[in-house]
Amino acid sequence: MGARMTKSVVETCMQSSIYQPPAASYSKYSCQFIRSVAGDKLAVLCVSPAGSSMTMHSKYTDNRHVVLYSHGNATDLGECKDICEMLANMLNAHIVVYDYPNYGNSSKAVMRESTLNASIEAVYSRLKEIDIPPDKIVLMGQSLGSVPTLNIASRASAKYCAVILISPLATAFRAVISDGYLPKYVSEKLDRLLFDNLKAIESVRAPVAIVHGFSDEVVDIAGAQLLHSRIPARFAHAPLYIEAAHNDIYREETVNLVTDYLQEFVRAASEAHGKLSSGASRD
Repeated sequence: MGARMTKSVVETCMQSSIYQPPAASYSKYSCQFIRSVAGDKLAVLCVSPAGSSMTMHSKYTDNRHVVLYSHGNATDLGECKDICEMLANMLNAHIVVYDYPNYGNSSKAVMRESTLNASIEAVYSRLKEIDIPPDKIVLMGQSLGSVPTLNIASRASAKYCAVILISPLATAFRAVISDGYLPKYVSEKLDRLLFDNLKAIESVRAPVAIVHGFSDEVVDIAGAQLLHSRIPARFAHAPLYIEAAHNDIYREETVNLVTDYLQEFVRAASEAHGKLSSGASRD
């Protein structure tokens, strides 16, 4: 059986266990819509810091960063709006968050890894269409959202300032099975089957920050540590590992740590991007 056929079979068999869309928790009138190249209608929400706003349908004129946020599994725009509002004010940035097909008020479709990737491509393309400068775009993925985030971050055509991964998975295989008792060559074959973030992260071209909890029982922290080891050295920012589980990274006891870490990271990434750009212009 070829690699493509094997991947298709694995995705088909794991549909219900991988993708867990909740019932829509928000009104379709509270968001904007765009279409992916596959024809899927995607619900998009722009969350801005106090005193500002942006839309996906007019030219961008602000000077703040825009965070393209890919949310985790079993949630939608309504359920993650509070987190986006916190991030917007924390980073003084606009947060653009979208629902994958089958999630929230996005259209129905057969979910595949390619569906996730086509979704983020549509949103990223719209950010370019409304003239958001690459040095203002931050790619951010949480849990399942780390997959489309790293897919687009690994593309040679993608231009962005930084990548933030919250509770990311290394691969689908490593998220559900410990590879400690398997030969390396077996683990590597299984990694390639689905959600191979380990391969994608090797091709990023901007600083990468990782936040993960020691007590995460959904996606073990070992995956984040392995991901960090694969980041190109020039782009590897010191990760933040905290005492947290999978869904409480921003709880009261840890939110200040995460806030300080992300603020410092975005500042440092912006400075690094500026130096890289000015250096390139002199060549």
